[in-house]
Amino acid sequence: MSKLYIQNELPTEILIFIFKRVRFPKNLTISCKRIAQLSKDPQVKAAWIIYQFGAAHCLFYAIKIGSSFLDVTVAQAIIAQGGVLSRYFVQRLHMSFGAYDNKLIELKIAHGVGSSQLQKSQTIPWASDLPISVYIFLLKAASDIYKSDLCLKGNDMELFHFYTGGPQTIHYAPLVLEKNIDQIKDLILRFKFIPLPPRNLDNLPGNNDQESIMPEEYPPKDGHENNRQLNVIARSILICKEIVNLWKEIGYYEICYDVNDLIMQGALLIMFPPQPSSRWSMPDIKTINARLTELIEVGFQLTYYVILDILLVFEKRLEQIGKILLESFAEIKHESFVNLLHHCLMETNNSKLNSKSQPVLNFINKLLNDSPKSNLIDF
Repeated sequence: MSKLYIQNELPTEILIFIFKRVRFPKNLTISCKRIAQLSKDPQVKAAWIIYQFGAAHCLFYAIKIGSSFLDVTVAQAIIAQGGVLSRYFVQRLHMSFGAYDNKLIELKIAHGVGSSQLQKSQTIPWASDLPISVYIFLLKAASDIYKSDLCLKGNDMELFHFYTGGPQTIHYAPLVLEKNIDQIKDLILRFKFIPLPPRNLDNLPGNNDQESIMPEEYPPKDGHENNRQLNVIARSILICKEIVNLWKEIGYYEICYDVNDLIMQGALLIMFPPQPSSRWSMPDIKTINARLTELIEVGFQLTYYVILDILLVFEKRLEQIGKILLESFAEIKHESFVNLLHHCLMETNNSKLNSKSQPVLNFINKLLNDSPKSNLIDF
């Protein structure tokens, strides 16, 4: 009865509302003919990809899904519905478009001509099989927006790196960034500079974990932004957090999610440098809290997963600074010290955690054993 009601009675708007909120809609399209028909509509496809991946990254993921999803009409609908066509995206698309001649590669490898480099190139680039019609449409749309400033052979990530004082130490970079603030604003607001999304193994329908793990080469074949480039973004925000608001102004609301871990780790690495100078003194809890709180107010999060990652970063210095960090985190999260330790311990079972560190586990357990039993968390 309910299936028949969906098929015949529900308004189209409600069906679209349901469809675009389903991450993997294949089963939904199989079970309902009306939704199956709607799923082929370019406007509905555009609404789905924007809702699922955001205006800033939707074109990237549309290309990753492939030609079964993306054609010119869908690309038009995505841009018409607010999908961001940044100049940097087009630059990176231009770098990765076009398939290799596999026969030529095989012959060169067989004859020992540049074999090591050719073996690497056999990985299929993320935009290599994009239909030429879609590629031409996106270039034309970008040309209409940016005109003579399109700069297909440019690289806005490198521009951003220099504008934000990337080659300078963290002490001198703020002066460079302040000097170039107008160029940075122009790069973001006018040219819609947005880094491509970081790797996330469960981000894309049909993605397989092994295929998503790529070496740190540039440009990366999978299209995602490397850690090195994401660190450029995170460093600029740590110097000038107002940059986050510039990105949000152009629809890049995922910025806080994309570099959240790097921001929280980076803020603490600046306060607790790996090689402290003779003039360094340990920040107190008030100083740590003030710095992290201002980042949290912008939109970043201090999750238990992030806390464990921070402990991993400072693994060799836990005896020196581990307790003050955890006491600060407990205060920020408005919970008892022991409760925080228990939550961190539970988070060690998170399958997404990069590594399981025995020293970190030992340190948490030691603190728990030294804490009053009366404060234990109520599960």
